[in-house]
Amino acid sequence: MSFKLSDVLVAVLISLLALCAAPASAQTVRFFNGQTGLSDASRNIFAQDSDGFFYIGNKTGLYVSSGGEFTRIDRPDGTPFKDTAAIAGGANGSILIAADRELWLKTKTGLEKLSFQFDGRIALAADGMDFIILSGEGPARNGGIWRLYRHQRGELVFASLVKDHADSQVPSTNPLESEVLSAMASEAKSVWVGCGEALCRYRDGGVDTFDERRGVPHEIWRALAISPDGTLTARSVGKLVIIAANGGVHVEDIPYELPEYFRERPSEIFISRMTDGSLLMPGDGALVVRSSAGHWEDMDWPSGYSPQAISSAFIDREYGLWLDSPGRGPVRIAGFPFWQVFPHGNDAFPVRVSGVRHDAAGNFWIAAANGLFEYAASSSSHDGDHLLKHIELENISSLLRTGDGALWTAEKGKGLIRIDPVTGQVRTLPSSEPVTGALILDSGGRIWVGTVSGLIRIDDPLRYASHLPTVFALQNRRINALCFDQFGRLLVLTDSVLFQQTAEENVFDPRVDLESFDIGNGSAITVGMSNDVWVLGSKGSVRKIFLPEDGSPVVSTLDNGPKDSDFTTIFRDSRGWIWLGGSHGLDVSTPNGWSHFDLTSGLISSRILSGSINEDDDGSLWFGTESGLNHLREPGSLPILPDLHTVFLSARLDNIDLLGKERFWPDGDRKLSFQFVAPTFTGNREIKYQYQLLGIDQEVVYSSKNFINYNNIKGEKIIFTVQARDILNYRSASSATLSVRSSGLKISGFKGILWWAFLSFLSVALLGAILYRRIKLSRQKNFEAAVRGRTRVMEEMQTQLLHQSRVDSLTGLFNRRSALDELDELVASISPNELIAVALIDIDHFKMINDTLGHQGGDYVLKQYGQCLRKFAGSTAICGRYGGEELIIVFMSVSSTEKLLDQVTKLHEHLRNPMVYGASEVVATCSIGLAVIIPGDTASTLIGRADRALYRGKKRGRNCIVVAD
Repeated sequence: MSFKLSDVLVAVLISLLALCAAPASAQTVRFFNGQTGLSDASRNIFAQDSDGFFYIGNKTGLYVSSGGEFTRIDRPDGTPFKDTAAIAGGANGSILIAADRELWLKTKTGLEKLSFQFDGRIALAADGMDFIILSGEGPARNGGIWRLYRHQRGELVFASLVKDHADSQVPSTNPLESEVLSAMASEAKSVWVGCGEALCRYRDGGVDTFDERRGVPHEIWRALAISPDGTLTARSVGKLVIIAANGGVHVEDIPYELPEYFRERPSEIFISRMTDGSLLMPGDGALVVRSSAGHWEDMDWPSGYSPQAISSAFIDREYGLWLDSPGRGPVRIAGFPFWQVFPHGNDAFPVRVSGVRHDAAGNFWIAAANGLFEYAASSSSHDGDHLLKHIELENISSLLRTGDGALWTAEKGKGLIRIDPVTGQVRTLPSSEPVTGALILDSGGRIWVGTVSGLIRIDDPLRYASHLPTVFALQNRRINALCFDQFGRLLVLTDSVLFQQTAEENVFDPRVDLESFDIGNGSAITVGMSNDVWVLGSKGSVRKIFLPEDGSPVVSTLDNGPKDSDFTTIFRDSRGWIWLGGSHGLDVSTPNGWSHFDLTSGLISSRILSGSINEDDDGSLWFGTESGLNHLREPGSLPILPDLHTVFLSARLDNIDLLGKERFWPDGDRKLSFQFVAPTFTGNREIKYQYQLLGIDQEVVYSSKNFINYNNIKGEKIIFTVQARDILNYRSASSATLSVRSSGLKISGFKGILWWAFLSFLSVALLGAILYRRIKLSRQKNFEAAVRGRTRVMEEMQTQLLHQSRVDSLTGLFNRRSALDELDELVASISPNELIAVALIDIDHFKMINDTLGHQGGDYVLKQYGQCLRKFAGSTAICGRYGGEELIIVFMSVSSTEKLLDQVTKLHEHLRNPMVYGASEVVATCSIGLAVIIPGDTASTLIGRADRALYRGKKRGRNCIVVAD
């Protein structure tokens, strides 16, 4: 069964609703091999558009998903896209499709067949708003390489990246034209191509060749990948080359054999670059990983998935890894390479982990409810490959390491246990009062121990003792948790009271009575960077408490934090991040806000056990779940999920498609229906929507459904706005607005026809009278003036035409060509001791501004930016519109980089000032890439350096200034 494009969006909605209704939990490894067409023996290829829709193509057809099951997309005539050879996702929700020797462009308005045919191999890549197409093996082998872009008038244009030398008798020196082209990648306005046995970079109309003279060995480069900073990684059958953005070259041998699948199909070799800088590529039996530090190892497959071969890979916008195994179909792996599962195949493994430590020899110790586990130090990235020792103990909690290297743990209900890792000696220190598991080491090396009847302190843990000291403070109080505040004072949490240590360290003041907060008994505690105390109660709720030196404590709930109230553990790591674990996964508070992790993010289970979050000496984190132990090696490298995009699936007024070109509807009551979605593969069950139909909904409506129907709709105009909200993952989404007006006249019956006929006649008569009057007056008054002013008019027209050819009509700044011409002249004419600089300015989230305020609002922001640049950039600066929402400033006569940076910083402040559009106050921030000319710079390289600095600024979070190296 097949679907036309008009049916696909509805099918995507149905699949998403089916997913939301399914009771089964999501998986870290998600299989799609049960779907018709995807488990075919042919190779699956992947792509994703800017809205988040994910596409899979193979010999049977092209399939799309918004986060649920996949649905086949067909041509307008209902036939499938068979033999899909390449797909590439672009901006504005577009995707380019190469199938059955034809090229198609899918946009939000439909499918369009392009006047382009290919025979043989084809490669596609997105490049900003454009696409790059490599057909065959390039111009040298009857193929070609083109840029596909949309002209200002709207038509699509194919522009060759090489000039036509068909009539020339002189052989071309351009390697893109003279060499066999083997692979292609595009990023940040640069196109890299494997050309012959070298690598070529096309940028701004010029070609740089990296061959043996520049350190690149003679190889046929089969796969390319570009990092956000402009670094290229390329591989041949046996070598890897890395070319930095500044031109530095690094070469190394790949220490793995190529799998048989790729030895037979070398053109299908791939490289996937993960967000942590690691590289994924074919090797040995399936896949190998090269870390950002240069270490190679086999792919560590998640439980339940171990393919014999991988034919293609793709990283989606939510950092999921898509893999295709021939005959088995595609899978999506969440959390790779950040989250790892421990242990690896051992018969005995820790249960309910409460402590993790390395000893002096580097061996790895885990305290769990079923004992102590010692694992051998590992040279690989995985601890726990070899279990050395399992000390069978019951109900132990916490794990400390004292200055002599000894490890200490608490055996709940009994006492403490001391382990000497060198000798293997295990010594028990019984307690007269049962210990609760609360255990902490202070800066003086003393151990504080909580019991069911008060607090114990071991003043000298290095000194032999046969038993624990007696309780010395807070007698008859059950000690559930211990923590030090930012001033080194001990906080003690009992069932109902939070105590704070006074200047007399054996005296504790009761500061907070927990019974009034309705959180149950106090169970866990930690302290934030601002010395705010976080208390977790037995009912699963968390409270933040500020303890002033004078005055009463201030208690609050979590601001903009998790809404759930079923947390089981709380922990503060050495970075100051606060982690909350519970039955829905992990929530973490960082300087950038809250983030959420669960099964769809890579955890082995979404149920985090009580007291099971620990930090190792190397800063990595361990999380105990009901299904095992997760290890997060580099918490700081965890990527932040991108914002969502709200997209209309359908909008219909009775039988009229409001998303299409038909915009006429007759009088009468009508049924209006909308369907919308925010594509995501992470937490899509928690997506909520807020929407409003102007004139009908008196206020914004909140719903978990992604469809709405209205009855008895009247009127000529419909304005509907909807925005998705990912509450679980703390993500916002761009809004989608549909504003349509009936394009036809509304008439009703014979009276309506007569009325409109009368108005039409009256209008024509009135217009005729006005025209006759104006013509008569014009002849009388302007005959002599027309003759006298003919020369003046012609001069003004010439001046206006010259102005229009150089100035952008919207911003009033130089257009791109004029600004670049001025820069070319400056670079060519400056003396060696003079400095000039270029600043590229990109308005942050400009698409969201357009989506929220409409294109008129976006134009208004650009106009305000133009006025601000003319006013504050300086009298000697050349300001222009570089393209879209990007502006350029050329600074002449720069005295010093410091003064220039100060000037640009002040300009940045002006650009961020609020502006008023209609009834709304708009704050449009921007990112600036700044480059000062260095010896050897051309106008092109100077702009390129500024562009790369701008790109780094956008990756850092935008709203900043980055100076080029």
